[in-house]
Amino acid sequence: MGLANKSVVLYQSIKIGKKWTLCPVDEDASHFSDGPFYVSWYDGKKKQMDPAGRDPKEALRKANLKRSALAFVAAGGEIKQADNKKSMESAYVAAGGEIQQSNNKNNPESTHVKVDGKIQQSDDHPASCGEKRYVSQTVKEYLADCEDRQGKSGYGLAVRTPETYEYRLGFLTEFKPEAYMDEVDEKFIKGFRRFLRNHKKDLSDRTCYNIMQAVSTFLIKNGSGVARPILKEMSFPPTEVIPYENVDMQKFFEACDEEEELIFKFFLHSMAREMEVANCEVRDLKFDRNILHICPKPDRNFRLKGKRSGQAKKGRKVPMPSLFMERLRKFCDGKAPRQLLFPNGVGHVEHHFLRRCENIARRAGFANWKDFDLHRWRKTGATKHHDDGVSVRTIQAWLGHESLEVTLDYLGVDDAAGESSQQQVNNGTLAEFV
Repeated sequence: MGLANKSVVLYQSIKIGKKWTLCPVDEDASHFSDGPFYVSWYDGKKKQMDPAGRDPKEALRKANLKRSALAFVAAGGEIKQADNKKSMESAYVAAGGEIQQSNNKNNPESTHVKVDGKIQQSDDHPASCGEKRYVSQTVKEYLADCEDRQGKSGYGLAVRTPETYEYRLGFLTEFKPEAYMDEVDEKFIKGFRRFLRNHKKDLSDRTCYNIMQAVSTFLIKNGSGVARPILKEMSFPPTEVIPYENVDMQKFFEACDEEEELIFKFFLHSMAREMEVANCEVRDLKFDRNILHICPKPDRNFRLKGKRSGQAKKGRKVPMPSLFMERLRKFCDGKAPRQLLFPNGVGHVEHHFLRRCENIARRAGFANWKDFDLHRWRKTGATKHHDDGVSVRTIQAWLGHESLEVTLDYLGVDDAAGESSQQQVNNGTLAEFV
């Protein structure tokens, strides 16, 4: 026999300060704002929580359905998944509720449930509480909400986030332009996955996964977790980033002019990501300590990764070779502190470092010039430092990774018994006790 209705609580996600918090809803209130809402209950000793959409009436209906279902199970009843709607309605009857058939000619199969003297329609779709919503229209509303969440301080959603969602969710509206939200079930999502696999753009496994991840987030925001199990079934192979060989770097730099050489040696020594380099300002170079401070630029709508560790706000500091910093000091003579270190031709953020890198590789005579990638400079710098005996924990801090496991995987370190570790053991203070 199932546990009695210990507690069914309707929560609403509310932003307090800079954090989103789940707050219990006063269901007796005459009015409360739109969601997102979540219904919480206990299955034995384990607390469960399901999304309940953004519409207050729909959220209340789902909470009442869950209460009646738990009461029905506690009384010895059994809810069959295949007939969930009828079983929940039976729970109302078992609890003393009253079910009335609808007079709606457009939906004769729907029913009404009498709860606390009030009549509520009881079909399972959010559209029953109002006009049916097109997927395409709901996507537009979601994207507009994403834009509103960007803020002006640089600490809301990243500028690229709405653009990324717009691209990825565009595949959902392309799949079935006239679909309603209440049609999005497991069969619909599996059909969408097949649509991505066979798309004319020949999407990679990683791209398909990213698109499905965006769709899952969108659906959860609108009260449905139907895409989550499908997403778990999808995967993609890891992208291997190969460090540059010394001879290739020498050949590459010989083909550079003075500024190009500084740019790509900056990528190498800073181990910074592309947009971190693009948004680097003169003031970020601490010449007195030979340190680069990689930090967010809210006024440029640029922020760092690393919310959990706090790096997104504080940034990180990377030591640079003193001779290279002296070259950068001369390069920065006459430049203002807030001026970009490597701007484009009109003084704005450069977005074409990859194109410049490939052009130099082609000019240097590399047959595989397309293999020259910005990420490889970052990987090369980290790998060289690791080979020279710098600890993985220190390299993690320089790279801005939030977990040590990510850095270990990034460096390809299978265990702690590599050649450099053996040298450290041989030369350490414990070696005298052999």
